[in-house]
Amino acid sequence: MVCWAVLVCSVTMLVQGCTFQEKLQYFLQGQKESGQSDESDEYLENIEERSYEPDLPKEDKPEQARREVSDLYYAYHCLDEGKQKIYLEMYDALSGMKSGVPLSTVDKSVLDIVFACVMNDHPELFHVEGYQYTEYTLGNTTTGITFSGTYSMTSAQIQQAAQSIEHKLEACFQDVPLNEDEYSTVKYLYEWLINNTEYDKTVENNQNICSVFLEGRSVCQGYAKAMQYMLQRAGIQCLLVTGFTNGERHGWNLVRVNGAYYYLDPTWGDASYASGGAGSTAEGFAPAINYDYFLVTTDEITRTHSIEKAVELPQCTAVDDNYFVREGLYFEGYDEGKFAAILDSEAVEAQGCVTVKCDSMETYTQMVQILIDSQKIFDFVDKRGESIAYTSNDQQRTISFWNL
Repeated sequence: MVCWAVLVCSVTMLVQGCTFQEKLQYFLQGQKESGQSDESDEYLENIEERSYEPDLPKEDKPEQARREVSDLYYAYHCLDEGKQKIYLEMYDALSGMKSGVPLSTVDKSVLDIVFACVMNDHPELFHVEGYQYTEYTLGNTTTGITFSGTYSMTSAQIQQAAQSIEHKLEACFQDVPLNEDEYSTVKYLYEWLINNTEYDKTVENNQNICSVFLEGRSVCQGYAKAMQYMLQRAGIQCLLVTGFTNGERHGWNLVRVNGAYYYLDPTWGDASYASGGAGSTAEGFAPAINYDYFLVTTDEITRTHSIEKAVELPQCTAVDDNYFVREGLYFEGYDEGKFAAILDSEAVEAQGCVTVKCDSMETYTQMVQILIDSQKIFDFVDKRGESIAYTSNDQQRTISFWNL
């Protein structure tokens, strides 16, 4: 007696990424809802009917030893044992470009979250666009699910791109301070990324690391994945975090530095992002690298970023490796002598600019009033009759001066 499958559905889950003005849709749901725009039709695969075989072919394999996974991959270690197994099955399929891989679950509701964890952990899967699954059912009972990735490149193209990326990074990693504390490594790679990348919404592959390392242009998703790729290569745990800023999709990083967790947004650290991207002009804008979102707390990042949690994220409270704390630019009250010493330092004289951070809104308000409103900045920099440019960030309580 032949039973026919009630439904075999194939769903493409596409990573659309994020740009400055274009809304990102990471995962399209498996079935178009009533009243939904036809815009997503192109992502739905044709439904095909398959005959059900009571005994799906499965290989009898001996129980294998549990695979050890590096703690570089934060999301994996947040999953329970069952989801970790699915994660590894998906990762093996995506890295090997396999199709029709049986998953050790019949619960399709877990596929989105596990796939997101794989992609948020692995920036080297730059060739992956999304995934499809086939669900086998008998009556109302799901009897099996198979998984296939969707890809933007052939195997040969992937290999060529990977080699080009490694060649690009050779010079970078010759100079990276790997033998020093992790703060120095993160700072060096952050600055290298920003100095070698322009914000550009029009570049191809801007949702993966190819745009950064091969084109030198990208958007937030590319910045964040490139930052993650380099940090993981340096042995530092880093996760891609997604969410919203200013009502638009955005991507940034969670980083573990010297044993403590911080958030880091390399896109917002690039002046080309603030100035509108490649091809625009922002004459006089300084500094070229913004450290307002370099190794910050949960409280600081959530003032401007709304986080989507594929897995539970730590509460970041440490400040020891915040840029301003480490560089002696952190004020717990207005200190005229300390500010004068900063402006007299060789680094500020060479760069012609400085940014300081305040511990509280009270300190921030006091420094703005004294240095800017009362123009006391001219007591430290003898430019009477000339101009000194400045900007302030109320949310991060930072003040920047340039043309010093």
